[in-house]
Amino acid sequence: MRETNSNRRKIFAVGLSGLLVWTNLWASWPANTATVPPLTDLVQEPYLVLLEQAEELQFSKKELDAFRKDLKKEEKAEKKRLEREEKKLKQQVKELRKQLDELNKNRSRDTSEMTLKRSELHCQILPLEQAQNAKKAEREHGLPVIYDNKQAKVDLIEKWPAQKAEILLALESGEARQRRFGDVEDIGIRVLKEGQEKDIKTGEEAIREMRASRMMPPELEDEELTAYVSQLAKRIADHSDLQVPLRLTVLDSDEINAFAMPGGFLFVNTGLIAKAETESELAGVIAHEIAHVTARHGARLMKKATIANIFFQAAQVAAMIFTGGVVGVGAYYALQYGFFGLGMVLNLTLLGVSRDYEEEADQLGAQYAWNAGYDPKGFVSFFDKMASEKGYVQSASFFRTHPPFFERIVSTFSEIEYLPPKRDLIIDSTAFRQIKERLSKAQEKDSWKTKERPSLRRGPECDEEMTIPEERII
Repeated sequence: MRETNSNRRKIFAVGLSGLLVWTNLWASWPANTATVPPLTDLVQEPYLVLLEQAEELQFSKKELDAFRKDLKKEEKAEKKRLEREEKKLKQQVKELRKQLDELNKNRSRDTSEMTLKRSELHCQILPLEQAQNAKKAEREHGLPVIYDNKQAKVDLIEKWPAQKAEILLALESGEARQRRFGDVEDIGIRVLKEGQEKDIKTGEEAIREMRASRMMPPELEDEELTAYVSQLAKRIADHSDLQVPLRLTVLDSDEINAFAMPGGFLFVNTGLIAKAETESELAGVIAHEIAHVTARHGARLMKKATIANIFFQAAQVAAMIFTGGVVGVGAYYALQYGFFGLGMVLNLTLLGVSRDYEEEADQLGAQYAWNAGYDPKGFVSFFDKMASEKGYVQSASFFRTHPPFFERIVSTFSEIEYLPPKRDLIIDSTAFRQIKERLSKAQEKDSWKTKERPSLRRGPECDEEMTIPEERII
């Protein structure tokens, strides 16, 4: 009876704490809203808000199921819209290519007028093809991400209260350490997977292949910014299960990404730094990538595919989606963010690789960020931001072939609930704000935009940046 009462007091205290947060958040909704906001509004809320307030949201199973059906209908309608737009762009390309064909039938050699006309057609065709492929990627990858994200939030509203109650019971009963990787007090001493040192050669080989194939963006030539990221990554590595030296490189790439190679090689793109809003968000992504190294996910994937096959698939994927334009390696990695470096361009199901790796990295990453003194909720915040991004680039980047959102969010936030409380966890810092400002100024310079980047094929030299003519914009 004493244990039961203690449990009730614990649950009541947590509920009261959540209610206070809810009271503050309630003020952000319209003043004339006398009831719980509708599901259409709630699925637009951040995961962190819903996780705090799920216990207070009362919806029947019938209401939730009906809303899930509405979301599927809405997604279907959006898919048809994108198909229509893609078809229109395809027809425009077809018409221009017809003009190009007629031009080629005119004479055996170009006159000066024909050369000018050919160049004009090239500079119209390529951006239209890129727009067409962007619509296709949005329809096939971006759109599912947006609606998977909304469906996951419905699942969270329905299922998180029971999940949280289980966590509280496990903590009360002393069973919390029996969970997977539950020995957080032994981080740095425990061994997750033996043989990290054996992965160094594999990582070095992969990096050599990348550089030889000109798939590696240039390194950032900013010592102060690089030093800041190195210091941040080292702090997390020192509080992780990494047993090999961490070797970090900051890449001058606008792609929003970070990736790790087997053996402790970590690459952080400037696009990721620019996108992160707080230091804890950047720390969360870096911790997630380090977790892939400590759990040896990369090495286990490499057993399933040779380096040569991986790069062949990378070129195929990039050619399919970014036909005709300049493509940085970040674009390749963007297709399957969060696995690890080269694994992002692979069909994980085809290779037979377990998608549990992502959940492992989410859980371990939360532990490493927490152990290093950062608020582990930063990763959830960044994950949510990218899942809610409009368009195809960011959404397709981060979530292609990943486990369902609900599973990842619950896995990460469950771990956060299990972790022992720590005071003064870092959310943001002055140093991060200064680095963000420094990076922003660098991005404004013309030289930032004109640096040579790897490409699959070279396009024509157009006088102006290739754009879709006004009359062709949908």
